[in-house]
Amino acid sequence: MKLLTTDYPSLGTVGRYRIDSERRMRIEEYQGKTVLGDLKSNIAAMASDPCWSADFHGLIDFSEAQLELAANDVLRLALVLRHESNRSRGWLAFVATNSTTHGIIRMLGYWSRNTDRLRIFQSRSEAEAWLERNVNQVPPGFLNEDGIEAVAVLRNAI
Repeated sequence: MKLLTTDYPSLGTVGRYRIDSERRMRIEEYQGKTVLGDLKSNIAAMASDPCWSADFHGLIDFSEAQLELAANDVLRLALVLRHESNRSRGWLAFVATNSTTHGIIRMLGYWSRNTDRLRIFQSRSEAEAWLERNVNQVPPGFLNEDGIEAVAVLRNAI
């Protein structure tokens, strides 16, 4: 892993996202060497998209990526994800096909305080199937508009 000294995104585009309003899901896909700047720029673009909803679930696919993040980079990314404008209230399903990526995602979940609603899968099909089964479920720890913890069903965001 290499330590980045800047917050600038990489010149090559290695990540992209789609927002699927019908399935209440955002899908992020990364390919090749992926560094902190790539992840941060994709998150910022997605959060500023008019279709973005914090209530949507996330599918983050790293199956074709080689994450190059130091522990400090993971902590910095976790802080970005904890910022209110980027914070998701839905389930997060990550696809990680190697142990390094799996470990990075576990650190990210811990430092971003998302371990209770984050799952890591070996394949995209497993992740999508799990999200489809849980699309109407609210992850633990989130409050509804009345200040009461939501535990049953997501409100219809559409």
